Amino acid sequence: MAFGVNKSPLAGKEGKFLTSRMIRDRLYKELDRNVALKVSETDSADVYEVSGRGQLHLTVLIETMRREGFELEIGPPTVIEQEIDGKMCEPFETVEVRVKEDYVGSVVDMFNNRKGELQDMGIEEGGGEGLSLIKYLIPTRGMLGVRSALMSATRGTALIDSIFDSYRPRITGAMGAKEKGSLLAFSDGEANTFDC
Repeated sequence: MAFGVNKSPLAGKEGKFLTSRMIRDRLYKELDRNVALKVSETDSADVYEVSGRGQLHLTVLIETMRREGFELEIGPPTVIEQEIDGKMCEPFETVEVRVKEDYVGSVVDMFNNRKGELQDMGIEEGGGEGLSLIKYLIPTRGMLGVRSALMSATRGTALIDSIFDSYRPRITGAMGAKEKGSLLAFSDGEANTFDC
C-alpha cells in the first residue's frame, strides 16, 4: 500500500501529524518492532510504499497511526509479484468456502469472475446443516475485497478460509469489476444515510 501525505480538501482537520517527515519517521520507527513490515521510498517525496503480511497487518498499522494522530492518504492494496524463470508470477491462494446450498451459485460465480480455478465442490462431511464445501485456487489479487462481497452475497452465512499456495505465472486481464461507486466529499458537514 502507498502511505502518503493527505492532499484532500479536508486535510489537516483531524490529525496533528501531517507532514511527510513525520509519517516517514513513524513508519521507520515501526520497523524496529514490526519485523514483517517493509518500508520503501518512492519517486514522490511524500509517498512511501509499505509492504506487510496482508491486508489485516497493514490495516492494524493504519488504525494505530490514526489513533496516534497521524493523518494519511492510503492507496489501494496491491500484491507483491516476483520474477521466476523470466516470467512475472503472482501469489495464489487455496480458498475453502463453507456455505448453505442456496448460495453455492453466487459463490461460484463470484470466484469465477475473479479468475479462480475450481478444485473441489461437495457436501461437507459431518457439517450437520447441509453446508456445501467449495475449494478454489485463486490469485491473491482476486481475493482483495472478496470477503465483504461474499458476506453480502450469502447474507453473512459463509465461512471462508484461505492460505498461501504458491507463485504462478500472472493471469492477464482485470479481476471482477467493482460493483459499487465511490462517494467523494469536497466539503465537511453532516452525512445522511439517504439523500434528503
